[in-house]
Amino acid sequence: MECKNILNEFFVENKIFLSKRKRLFVILGSFADFDSFEYAQELSSQVGRLSENSIDFIIIGIGSKKSKESFCRFTKLNVQNVISVSNADLHRKLNLNTGLFWPIPAALNLLIMCAGVNSRGTIKEVLRGYLGDNTGHKIFSSDENIKLGQFSLLKGKMFNIFSDKNVLRPFELATRRLINMIEILSNWNTYVPDISFLTQRGATILISEKDELLYIYKPESLLGYSSSMNNPLSFLDDFIN
Repeated sequence: MECKNILNEFFVENKIFLSKRKRLFVILGSFADFDSFEYAQELSSQVGRLSENSIDFIIIGIGSKKSKESFCRFTKLNVQNVISVSNADLHRKLNLNTGLFWPIPAALNLLIMCAGVNSRGTIKEVLRGYLGDNTGHKIFSSDENIKLGQFSLLKGKMFNIFSDKNVLRPFELATRRLINMIEILSNWNTYVPDISFLTQRGATILISEKDELLYIYKPESLLGYSSSMNNPLSFLDDFIN
């Protein structure tokens, strides 16, 4: 069955009715996944652009209602755009990558993927977080307070020592990832009601007004949720008039 039909079936079963505008579906793994947080933050910054171009978006993540609410609050997404599922049944139907699945605890599988095992490109992406990327965009504005947990210890302007241009500065993305990690670990039981799905990968799917599949990307690695990590939503440029 084609992925658009699988998604249509999922929404019918869950009594969710969608518009006939373009629809962007972002299927996450666990809400506790580093990819989930980063991708959601990217989408949160692009909500206006999506709306202006008549693109509705739905995010589906593995977790509980409480996971979803905390996730939305932290990433500044509207809860109406996010759906929680308790397992990876939809992911299996869409034939998405499960990630590393050795017969060891799921958290160890995730850590091994962080080291690049069965997760090609992860080390390169980790290094990009520390080294910066002149083809990417900056994350923190100069006057932004950067909170590490409950403490506002840093200012966005500290990255200006590397560059004040709109590029991804060294340590900027690594700092965001640290902030996300603190949030996840501080609220582990909320974000991870079931540890089984920690390594599950997701997908990005764009459907047209005529219910045609326009775009699909199925990542296979950790920190590889887009085919162009320097600009994760750049694929939309081909479909926006």
